[in-house]
Order: sequence, then structure tokens, then C-alpha cells
Amino acid sequence: MALMEKAAEQGHVYAMDALADLHGMWKEHEQAVEWYTKGAAAGLPKAMFGLGIALDMGQGVVAPDYPAAAGWYRQGPGGFECPARCLPHFLLSFIDYIVIL
Repeated sequence: MALMEKAAEQGHVYAMDALADLHGMWKEHEQAVEWYTKGAAAGLPKAMFGLGIALDMGQGVVAPDYPAAAGWYRQGPGGFECPARCLPHFLLSFIDYIVIL
């Protein structure tokens, strides 16, 4: 874990994403969001999608942010494409985003 943190702190985007996944698995959502945000800012599509899921579900943040989640889903892997396990989250975010407008 220490080596992965060191790599992430030095800018290795895959280490950032791996740390985010681990923190999410351990229910440490605030740390997961922190690493997904860094990975997304560095341009890693998987981190963008992970951040979208966290924002959508309100994990590691004060409250769900559907418009931001929809934006990260669009920037993530394949734009609007997402794995089947994430499709319900994406659709709810997108629908809520439209209703908010």
C-alpha cells in the first residue's frame, strides 16, 4: 500500500485509481473521492467514471450531485457508454439532471 501511495503522490494515474478503488471497497469514501478526483483531473477515463458514480450515489461527498455525476459519466470511458452494473446510476443521474433543468 505504501508503494502505491508513493506512486500516486508522484502522479501515477493508475495508482491513483487503484487507491480510489481500494478506499471505496473499504468504505472509506472520502479518500476514494479524493483519489478519483486526482485521477480524473489527470485525464484517466476510469477515474472520471468512478468519480461520477461516487457523486451520483452521494458517497464521500456531502450530498449527491447529479449534474456533476452526469458530466463525469460523459467524460469517462466511451462518453455515454458504461458497464451494465453502472447503467442504473447513470440513467438516474441523467434523468434527475434533466428534471432539475
